[in-house]
Amino acid sequence: MSCGPPSVATVRRAVAEDLNAIGALLEEVDELHRSALPWLFRRVGGSEQTAFRAAFVSKSDHATFLAVAADGSFAGVLYAFLRPPARAPIVKPAIVLELDTLAVKPSFRRQGIGKQLVDAALGWGGLAGATRTELGVYDFNQPARAFWASLGFQVLSYRMIRHSEADA
Repeated sequence: MSCGPPSVATVRRAVAEDLNAIGALLEEVDELHRSALPWLFRRVGGSEQTAFRAAFVSKSDHATFLAVAADGSFAGVLYAFLRPPARAPIVKPAIVLELDTLAVKPSFRRQGIGKQLVDAALGWGGLAGATRTELGVYDFNQPARAFWASLGFQVLSYRMIRHSEADA
């Protein structure tokens, strides 16, 4: 007996051999951020980018989840990591699952792949002892804000910025 429509993709943990394809998946998200906030985001490549991505497949407290379509192509990716308890004594100690970056190819959007990736990360975080999940989303990115809200995420705080005169 089926419990709904068949899944468009299966989710698995990424391995080092996936890093180049992950880079291609993330390029659209990176460009969106560079275009919206050029004073903050820059193009990165080479060893700097490779080292960053490699950490998410090699460290035990980092994870990359891939949504793989039936034809073997990558439909989406999610970076996650575990944050240790806060150092400030007023904050209750907790292991926090941080969802860092989510990207789904345009041709696979609105098919549940983002939710599949998030569910995989939540499962991994739960097994690792995370008691809450946090993420950051930039104010300009209304579609992302709506997606996260649809999954039950709520605004916890507002991070504000003021540029110095030298920065302007």
